[in-house]
Amino acid sequence: MKYGQDWQPPAVDWSSTRGRILLAAATLFAQRGYFGTSTRDIADAVQVRQPSLFHHFEAKHEIFRTLVELDLGPSIDRLRSRLEEDSTWAEKLHLTIACDVREALVQPFDARGLYQDAVLGLDEFTDERDGIGLFHELVEQVISSGREAGEFVIFEPSFVQRAVNGVLFETLREQGGPGGRLRERRPLQAADFV
Repeated sequence: MKYGQDWQPPAVDWSSTRGRILLAAATLFAQRGYFGTSTRDIADAVQVRQPSLFHHFEAKHEIFRTLVELDLGPSIDRLRSRLEEDSTWAEKLHLTIACDVREALVQPFDARGLYQDAVLGLDEFTDERDGIGLFHELVEQVISSGREAGEFVIFEPSFVQRAVNGVLFETLREQGGPGGRLRERRPLQAADFV
């Protein structure tokens, strides 16, 4: 599996042409969606010609995949580390939510357009679907383990996972992307809420 132990997303120099392509694409995906954004739109936003864009990425789905990798990969890694910590299950869940919300709010690209079921259902995003499934399984493991330890009330772990996603996506929507006002307390407030 691509998002296995010790997997790391590619490093990005955000000031390079490749980095600027990723930033522009993320903004366009958030505004117009994946299907409403063309490689020509992305090239125009970066002020490069399409052949230059294709020098860095063979196709639009590779740009999208890279953005998902940059967002999802570190989240999986943080959660795996959290599972190994000597802390309560409630602390693990709280820190997971707070850290993921904070990272989503401070990363340089706009993740609001990345997790659309219609896009991720395409054949070229099998690894990304598997990675999202893995992340959900890990969060559900924290919830189930906390329930078994008597730290959480009996609740369906998949529902809690979806609620966590809802809180995360609401904080992203509220901020309005990377250029929006960062509410410093929002990560802890989101974790406290859940």
